[in-house]
Amino acid sequence: MGVSGEFVRHPPLSLIYVASGLVREGFEVEIIDLRVAPDSSPETVVRALGPDVLWVGLTVMGGAPVANALAVSQAVKAAGRYPVVWGGSLATIAPDTVLQNPAIDYVVNGSGVSSAVMLSRALSANPFPAAGDLDPIPGLYSRHDGKIVARKPFRGFEPVPFRELPYHLIADYGVYSQFGTSRQVFPIYSAFGCPYRCAFCISPSMYKDYKPKWLPLPASDVVDHIAFLRDTYGAGLIYFYDDDSFVNPDHIRGVLDELRRRGITIPMSFRGARINEILRMDDEFLDALADSGTEILHIGLESGSPRILSLYEKGVTVEDIIAANRRLAKHGGLIAAYNWIVGTPGETVEDMAATRRLILRILDENPRAIIFQPNKFHPLPGTAMAAVAERHGYTPPGTLDGWASEEAEGDKVESWYTPRISRDIEMMQVTSYFIDHKAELLATEKSWYYGMIRLLIALYRPFARFRFKSGSSRLLFEYPLFRRIVQRRRKA
Repeated sequence: MGVSGEFVRHPPLSLIYVASGLVREGFEVEIIDLRVAPDSSPETVVRALGPDVLWVGLTVMGGAPVANALAVSQAVKAAGRYPVVWGGSLATIAPDTVLQNPAIDYVVNGSGVSSAVMLSRALSANPFPAAGDLDPIPGLYSRHDGKIVARKPFRGFEPVPFRELPYHLIADYGVYSQFGTSRQVFPIYSAFGCPYRCAFCISPSMYKDYKPKWLPLPASDVVDHIAFLRDTYGAGLIYFYDDDSFVNPDHIRGVLDELRRRGITIPMSFRGARINEILRMDDEFLDALADSGTEILHIGLESGSPRILSLYEKGVTVEDIIAANRRLAKHGGLIAAYNWIVGTPGETVEDMAATRRLILRILDENPRAIIFQPNKFHPLPGTAMAAVAERHGYTPPGTLDGWASEEAEGDKVESWYTPRISRDIEMMQVTSYFIDHKAELLATEKSWYYGMIRLLIALYRPFARFRFKSGSSRLLFEYPLFRRIVQRRRKA
């Protein structure tokens, strides 16, 4: 999963969702998670193959996961005539590119719950189905007579009742972890979709024909799900994977009211929140979030440059960001975790300096704010920013090897980078791990290991903040050292 995968390994909720319909229809499913397998090589998958296997499916994101998924796919094809199916975000944004690789037989564009069932039925009836036999399957891409045949994806959400999610397919949830805690972390959905139109995000293109574009689940069902995970699997932290949980604040307000009514207090974190939504939250709502056990709100800020914010069509200003951060700072139980993007086409040294200034102001005004490593901008097909990038010389990857280089935290240098921009990006990426107090806020475990991490970070923090504030990116010895440490951890 790239650098971020070294810090967060949650249970594979996407595979559990896809498996739900298959299990309901009587198909046997085995989930193999190579992030946590004792042997993470493709041979782990090959050893699980047998004569009764209908197909092998992989859910794949762009960047580092592509290389691993491709190695698995090639190993499976070498082991026999097993159909290989790719789904996930990369299959949805670049299905033709994925299917051009001979190691992949089918691609599912969009939600795959019902498509997986229909494909399994078709392959059960005929291991080599004709194109017409596959036409009813939403979003399926397949090859026939050397040509790619595409079917329109299902334009809507496929919520699965939590009682139908086959959690039993994961033998040991103890192998999953998150930096700084030994609690059992379980991701869930309380809502699907997003109605906003951020220019860098795939959501506007993906959901443009959806009605509605945002679908919340009933509060009672969400709390039933939380209680089930707590009572059955010992969940100690619930992580909301929603694209956006707070489109309508009454949705989460209902969840909080139901938790309080049942006397349930459990740590929670939310992946999807926006500045304009936080500005609509009153003190009572924020207090209720903190009192219910909420720990982290992940918030996409992207940039401190008004010009870049306008280009991204975020619909917020720098002043809005400052006001929302101050509001969150008043509620000491909440951690504001901010996401950023750097390396945007046309972004100048001054634009990046504006982002650094905003980050430092945020930290000064909110001691419980944390800064995630800025992601390198990578255009996604179908987004408004893809056209901007192409005007700056960007060419979308035409192969899976190309997509493996589209890593948000990787070393790829885009055509519009100047040498100074490249150095500043590397400096921001490495120092952002150390300029805040994330180690103290997130690493709640008291152990020798985390104690050493806190000490090392505390020693480097003053120098990191000096680099960050001054923009000093020359003689950046820390960056190659940091990359080597990460690579060694992956090999270990």
